[in-house]
Amino acid sequence: MEEIQSQSDNYRSSSSSASSPASRVPSSNFFYLRKPGSLRQPISFEDSPEWEDTDADVRVEEGGDSINAATTPVSPSLSKLNSGSLPSPPMPEAAAVTRKTAGASVVWKDLAVTIKGKRKYSDKVVKSSNGYALPGTMTVIMGPAKSGKSTLLRAIAGRLHPSAKMYGEVFINGVKTRLLYGSYGFVDRETTLIGSLTVREYLYYSALLQLPGFFCQKKSVVEEAIQAMSLGDYANKLIGGHCYMKGLARGERRRVSIARELVMRPRILFIDEPLYHLDSVSALLMMVTLKKLASTGCTLIFTIYQSSTEVFGLFDRICLLSNGNTLFFGETLACLQHFSNAGFPCPIMQSPSDHFLRAINTDFDRIIAMCKNWQDDNGDFSSVNMDTAVAIRTLEATYKSSADAAAVETMMLRLTEKEGPLLKSKGKASNATRIAVLTWRSLLIMSREWKYYWLRLILYMILTLCIGTVFSGLGHSLSSVVKRVAAIFVFVSFTSLLSIAGVPALLKEVKIYASEESNQHSGALVFLFGQLLSSIPFLFLISISSSLVFYFLIGLRDGFSLLMYFVLNFFMCLFVNEGLLLAVTSLWQNIFWSILTLVTIHFHSLPFYLSIH
Repeated sequence: MEEIQSQSDNYRSSSSSASSPASRVPSSNFFYLRKPGSLRQPISFEDSPEWEDTDADVRVEEGGDSINAATTPVSPSLSKLNSGSLPSPPMPEAAAVTRKTAGASVVWKDLAVTIKGKRKYSDKVVKSSNGYALPGTMTVIMGPAKSGKSTLLRAIAGRLHPSAKMYGEVFINGVKTRLLYGSYGFVDRETTLIGSLTVREYLYYSALLQLPGFFCQKKSVVEEAIQAMSLGDYANKLIGGHCYMKGLARGERRRVSIARELVMRPRILFIDEPLYHLDSVSALLMMVTLKKLASTGCTLIFTIYQSSTEVFGLFDRICLLSNGNTLFFGETLACLQHFSNAGFPCPIMQSPSDHFLRAINTDFDRIIAMCKNWQDDNGDFSSVNMDTAVAIRTLEATYKSSADAAAVETMMLRLTEKEGPLLKSKGKASNATRIAVLTWRSLLIMSREWKYYWLRLILYMILTLCIGTVFSGLGHSLSSVVKRVAAIFVFVSFTSLLSIAGVPALLKEVKIYASEESNQHSGALVFLFGQLLSSIPFLFLISISSSLVFYFLIGLRDGFSLLMYFVLNFFMCLFVNEGLLLAVTSLWQNIFWSILTLVTIHFHSLPFYLSIH
């Protein structure tokens, strides 16, 4: 304890000139300071729901599926947070979201996660975490890299990897249960989008894959998702990607990935790093949009690494992690006060999230070692001379004995002592519908992107002209039979081998399928059938164009029936080869091993092609 106290005094003295409340008059610009007399008060739970009076009032209107819900009011502590000179930024200029969502409370108790290694489960990645999230609020899980943020988020959502094992309990509306399909949405850190579709088209096809019912009923759902994520100005623009000169910026692409989950109208939304690779302007716009979404009643839980001061002011509650340990859970104001009580007050000119990470990120110890005996032009580095291990132990010990931790336990007890309404699973689209949607969507993608089949068509025509020129004018004598067989053998084998050029395009489709399959929007058989059916028109076009050129250059026997027999045989070879290509690419999901496997199979299949023809 003496070591901890000395470290705390060291840090307090180094930053006293900038941050100590005793050395200056509290300024209105220091917007995250509490009012005098409230420094030791526990977290306020004035906005906490009681099932008797703050439950969502759900009413299903006649003749439609829209839901009206009375949600919890905005947190009074949040209004205090934004009452200074740095208020919450204005909402985007868009139509107000009139639709309300019946959110759900989420409580996790003594949650721990271990990851299985080569032999046994390793040390705990998340260690005995406690917390909750309320409807109409944003709960953020913050911490340095590899602190267990994403693992905790996935554990709460029930999306852990099979190699992970979870301990503890998760309650939804006071009921210990798993989240069902359609009741929640999960957005990964990186989501593969389809660049050749517009935003509206992409969301519409996503709605067709997820929701049951008629097609016309899903247009309103898509428009609601576009409006909720402030994508109205980009609805008819291509999403874009590496093959397009123009496309959406990263901020808009990130909002499209979130809008894809909103078409299910989830009551709980989990987002892993919503600000991943976003600049400050895009990050602020993203958080304002999510704040607007939370105001409709949806429960938002997401992870974040770092944020600006303006973004930090939009959070309702924060769960601070370091090496799997929970250093704090509660309101954002209380977190700042918690650091101050532990001896690490936030300097007035520093972002709160920067200050948090500086205190609990062990990577800073390496910087301290570099700067230990080094001085710059402005003086020494005493402001960074703080042992993060000591800071982590101090913060953890202070939190466990604080009134905030006791208030969290009290609130968790209140939320779990009485069961609320159960979240029901929403219906899924049938497999036949999903196959039809995937087939039509793939046809549209393949017709717009040259790298799928248009490039292969050009390569096939060039190869056919080369082979036909070499074997042209063979005649119809008996001695030319062997040459004809050799020509057909070379034509079929080389054109089949050329189909490997479609591996990069198929790999992108596999990534899209993996992203959709993780959220149960698709299945393996549905994906394979959809891809194969969508390839039929293009393969038939390739087989007809290539066969016509080859057939007449070689001088095979005249006759429409013989020509069509040759075309159909060549089409079946391409179709079987396309199925093999799709299966191998889906299995490996790696361009090197996929190409190596396909070349090996084709090399051993050459005698089979020769026996057919």
